[in-house]
Amino acid sequence: MAPISNDRRVAYEKLLIGPITVVGEMLTGGHWMEMLKIQRQAATYESYAAAAKHMWQQLGIAGFYKGFWPWGFVQGCYKGLPVLFTQGEVKHRLVDAGINPKTAGVLAGCTAGVIQGAMIAPTQRLKSMVRTNPNAGAVSTHLITETIKREGVITVFRGIEVMMLRRGVDWGIRFYGVGLAERFFVSRKPQGEKKLSTVEAFAAGLFGGAFSALDHPLDVWVANCQKHREGASRPAGQVLKELMAESSQKGLLKVWFRGVEMRLVHSAYHTAWMAGLGQVIFSKYRDWVGLPPEKGSIH
Repeated sequence: MAPISNDRRVAYEKLLIGPITVVGEMLTGGHWMEMLKIQRQAATYESYAAAAKHMWQQLGIAGFYKGFWPWGFVQGCYKGLPVLFTQGEVKHRLVDAGINPKTAGVLAGCTAGVIQGAMIAPTQRLKSMVRTNPNAGAVSTHLITETIKREGVITVFRGIEVMMLRRGVDWGIRFYGVGLAERFFVSRKPQGEKKLSTVEAFAAGLFGGAFSALDHPLDVWVANCQKHREGASRPAGQVLKELMAESSQKGLLKVWFRGVEMRLVHSAYHTAWMAGLGQVIFSKYRDWVGLPPEKGSIH
């Protein structure tokens, strides 16, 4: 692989933009949407309405942020690091090596997703343990402590291999979808104009996120690996067998695609913040300091 060009600086500012966009997304409804999605995937509740009603009756306003503090907040502070930064740096190297920018963007997205999956799996497990336990409070650190004492520290890493697979596929699909939308918007502009407006960048993120729902069965597998269980947790292989057995009784769609409606909404919203708004902030920063557009970027 070719070395980074001497005339190109590493975009370290993305290490700050990523966490800002993720925490912003979580605080403005993203955490709640993801929670409802996981609760349906893990079959904690029979419907979104049942989940929302129970959490409101049990916790009130705090129910919107069940599992957010401290695990969700900590995760939000580093979850965005591998996406914007790693994807941007890997894409640049691939483009320098002669790979088509479209292909480079997808491959870089897969790489960033795998790294993100490894990084967030432990905190995602902690969040899921709280959010999929109907009796848990908004924080419930005692639940985490009791589970670790019973199962050992290894329980924090339940589902990490599936999470890495899912995130790699997921972000590859997201960036492919974002690229499709970006090229569509550019094709409607005057010749030579490639810069997207803030609305167009946000819309491209929405489309890319919704597009990623194609890998929803992997998301269901992750949720069931990491959810709260009475007794010992199960390894990923056993969880897969259980889901296959359940789908043979209830049907493929009712098991492997439960929660897909909220997945569409949440993934679109999350990607709009990360790949849409994040790229807008990054582009405006480069304009502000007088730097040219990144190589292989349409902006």
